[in-house]
Amino acid sequence: MQVSTANDVKIYNLSYGKSIPEWLTSKQRRELTKKNLDVRRRIQLIQNFEMPDVANCMSISKDGRHVFAAGCYKPFLKCFDVEQMSEKFTRGIDEEVIKILNLTDDFQKFVLLEQQRWVELHYSRGRYFRLRIPKFGRDMDLITERSELVISTSGDEIYRLNLEQGEFLEPYRTVECWDHRDKSRVGLLDVASSISDYTNVIAAVTALKFCDPLHFGVGTSSGHVVLYDIRASKPLLVKDMQNDLPIRRIEFVRKEDDNIVLSMDNRAIKIWNERNGRPITAIEPEPSLNDFVLYPNSGMLFIAAEAPRMLQYFCPILGPAPKWCSFLEAITEELEESDKPAVYDDYKFVTEAQLDDLGLKHLIGTQLLRAYMHGFFIDIRLYNKAKLKTQPFAYENYKKRKIREAMEDEREEAAIGVKLKKESEVKVNRELAKKLELDASIANKKKKFAKEKANAAASLLQDPRFAKLFEDEEFEVDETSEIFTSLQSRLEKSQKKKKRPDEDDDDDENDGDDDRNSESDEGHPQTEFFDQLEEEEKVRNNGDVSSDEHNMETDSDEGDLENSNEAEMKRIEKKKERTKRKNELQTQRLERIAAEQETKEKSRPTKFKLYELESGEGTKRFTEADTAEISQTAPLATRRSKLEKAGRMLKVEETPFGGKSVTFTMSDDKQEKVSERQQQKIAEHQLERKEVRRAASKLSRSLDRKRAQRGRRH
Repeated sequence: MQVSTANDVKIYNLSYGKSIPEWLTSKQRRELTKKNLDVRRRIQLIQNFEMPDVANCMSISKDGRHVFAAGCYKPFLKCFDVEQMSEKFTRGIDEEVIKILNLTDDFQKFVLLEQQRWVELHYSRGRYFRLRIPKFGRDMDLITERSELVISTSGDEIYRLNLEQGEFLEPYRTVECWDHRDKSRVGLLDVASSISDYTNVIAAVTALKFCDPLHFGVGTSSGHVVLYDIRASKPLLVKDMQNDLPIRRIEFVRKEDDNIVLSMDNRAIKIWNERNGRPITAIEPEPSLNDFVLYPNSGMLFIAAEAPRMLQYFCPILGPAPKWCSFLEAITEELEESDKPAVYDDYKFVTEAQLDDLGLKHLIGTQLLRAYMHGFFIDIRLYNKAKLKTQPFAYENYKKRKIREAMEDEREEAAIGVKLKKESEVKVNRELAKKLELDASIANKKKKFAKEKANAAASLLQDPRFAKLFEDEEFEVDETSEIFTSLQSRLEKSQKKKKRPDEDDDDDENDGDDDRNSESDEGHPQTEFFDQLEEEEKVRNNGDVSSDEHNMETDSDEGDLENSNEAEMKRIEKKKERTKRKNELQTQRLERIAAEQETKEKSRPTKFKLYELESGEGTKRFTEADTAEISQTAPLATRRSKLEKAGRMLKVEETPFGGKSVTFTMSDDKQEKVSERQQQKIAEHQLERKEVRRAASKLSRSLDRKRAQRGRRH
């Protein structure tokens, strides 16, 4: 079920939701119902309430128990029993139905007005009779007092069929008001002149509906609904539907305070006040609308649209739910108490510029976009797919932005929390206090070593055991002394050695281009080479750092500057050796890469040069002028020898593709063996012929005998 609200009027779409395939098991149905919100909200009032392709028209029996619907393709007629909430019967018919009219209070007898000028009379078992009218029908109704079936057509006649006598009566002429009791015209109504102030076209009447014996409404082809009092020729009200589409149907709902009018065109059903024309709400389904019926004394609407499923809407402002589905009242009350998503929760508003950025500007004017104010509403699923394809790094940038914001928040909180020392409290070592506050506030706490450093600085500022460090002058650090200078230089060098490559620039950690470049460098041979060197350097640095710390402790305790100078010289020598080793390895690496590249270039195969030859053209033009007389059909050895005599050699690229040949010569020994073998074969063949040879004397005697026999006969 889908709930929409317009002008504080709620409309419940009962046919909203996806249909569940019949072949699914009960377990699969339960899982689908849990996962899919549309299936969970789906309400199926009447089973199989749909057509093969399109629904054309609908009707409700007078007793309110049966709903008739006709559709195509192929043309079908269906009858539904609302009390059983199921289909009663289905009939195949020959033509598409324009109008269904019930002759009895139940489903026993009804008439179908069809295309191609056919009228069919049906009863409970099937079709009873079929007849044809002179012109195409548009609508029909029944005069119960005289049992006359009145059929309006595409011409100016209204045909009258008397069902008791079984014959046509004299037709009426439109648009006129007739009294069937004395068979005379009462009055003539010119609808076109009534709406001449609202439109420049000559409108035709497309719908007509009586509210009561004195008031009725007329729908026109220009999209206007005109309300009349039968006692006056001027309209009471002219309502413009603002769609410029013909009015298909009009219905009236009687209320205590004001009557409500429902007018439908192909796009929407608008509900408005009969007295002042003020709009109340509207129903705008996605498919085009063909017909609708309002269930008597209720707010239930059945709509036939250009879709297989026939739509069902419940509008409480029109009336209560019917008795056969009174549970709708409880469902709607429950929905009103709970929080429900708005109708636009599944859509996103975008401007035309945003559509252009997403590459969806060509969808303007289609049903995928709903124009609203200065932009459009688009399905959120389509928007997310388009954004994912056009902006593949949008999520990564969003994640980095969130991380950066979280880091900045932590830095601000840390800065606020560690500023415990006021300027008046810090009497000595003010530079040290500022440095500790800075380390504790802006250090990157996402990294382990920086977090430890920040915690150490914060504890040093807050711990009362170190309070005299900033108050007592005896603890003041003399930055001009030689000991402080030497310790500071060694400390800076050791920190540079311990610093990892990914911590060099904290400010560039949020740069998307650098991140992509670093990702693209993974697996590169040079990157692996430098990583290996860095690992070796780290192993060496571990020993150096430990020795540095040990030297710092001994220097601070003993104050021996000579030992520190010796250690400094050793570190400098080690550093030079590491630099030299690194350069040698890098040189060897580059030489090996250059050698491999040169080998690849040499082993690269040469490409063929293709030439296009016309029909009958030879390949002489690919050789020089001095070799033009050489025949191209000669063997390769002959051509090569002639070219050598001419002072040049035949190059591989000058030989056309397919113009190469292979020649070979046999040695003298092989030639002698071949000749001996041939002589032996000839001798064997002669002996074989002698064996099969017969004497000719026998043949001559037999021929003489046959000639003698022929002579005797003659």
